[in-house]
Amino acid sequence: MITKFEQLPNELILNCFIYFNFYELYQSFFGLNQRINKLMLYQTDIIIDLDSIPNGDLLTFYYKLNHFLSLRKNYPLSMNTSNEQRFTLIMNDNLFQDKFSKLKSLTLFDIHAGVICDAIFDKRIKLYKTLEKLILQEISEAEEHGQDIERLCSQLISSKMKSLKYLNINVKSYSCGCEIGIQSRDSDVNLEFLYLSDKEKSFSNLETLIIGDIHLEDTTKVSFHTLTEKLLPHLPKLENLMINSIHFNGNKFQLTHGTHQSTIKTNATIPINLKFIKIRTHVETNNEHMEEENKQLLKNFFLNNNSSDVKTFYINDESVLE
Repeated sequence: MITKFEQLPNELILNCFIYFNFYELYQSFFGLNQRINKLMLYQTDIIIDLDSIPNGDLLTFYYKLNHFLSLRKNYPLSMNTSNEQRFTLIMNDNLFQDKFSKLKSLTLFDIHAGVICDAIFDKRIKLYKTLEKLILQEISEAEEHGQDIERLCSQLISSKMKSLKYLNINVKSYSCGCEIGIQSRDSDVNLEFLYLSDKEKSFSNLETLIIGDIHLEDTTKVSFHTLTEKLLPHLPKLENLMINSIHFNGNKFQLTHGTHQSTIKTNATIPINLKFIKIRTHVETNNEHMEEENKQLLKNFFLNNNSSDVKTFYINDESVLE
């Protein structure tokens, strides 16, 4: 009969570790014995939640974390936070400049886009070479009429991101905190990828792209033109695409021989290899006929240009493959 924690097999101990955030795990177990140390260093998926560290222990724990990462060597690392001050502090700490080559996954919530851009493309840390998974939720501009979101989005899609395979990005509009009621501005943000180079010859390695939260009302929008003319031509390896809201402002459609066609020119030669598509359409007015036209345009575009078989295709939560 097992009466001591140390007598448990490695598999059960590792399962127990899952229920602790890294701060709790380190404080409770690291240093107990050589076996536990090895399990934490070499067999545990480390996700550093900066928000879980008590304020009074922050700087002390950063020092302990640096020592732990030095022992862990090249094993992968994940980090998440919604605290911009703590994120900036650890990214600018000289102790960690040679440690973030292990950072493969990063999840940030409610952080200004300029801070994220500066951290990822810092030439000392070089996260742009190592990040494989990036989740950015509710990111925003630090100043009204700023362009940091557009700058960040365009660079994340470019070939600068050497290893990035998964990108989930949801943005919110700038708010000064004093706008209420009828004075509140539109909460939707339209991403245009203004700084994405049309002349770039090397492309992104992204396999999964999620823009906006597909489960919420419109927040992050992309136009059909931006999607087809800017994004997809740079994403030849993309297999999974989810977009909260695609709008068709400025596009006019006509019915020709029973087929809905766009009067704008779309790039029909781009390589598309999507297997999973889930998108929502955005219509400014309650026009069912226009909504059906938009859905048909999307269906025709993706199914006619896709070089592989689409396994799953949803528009407005309805399957178009049935």
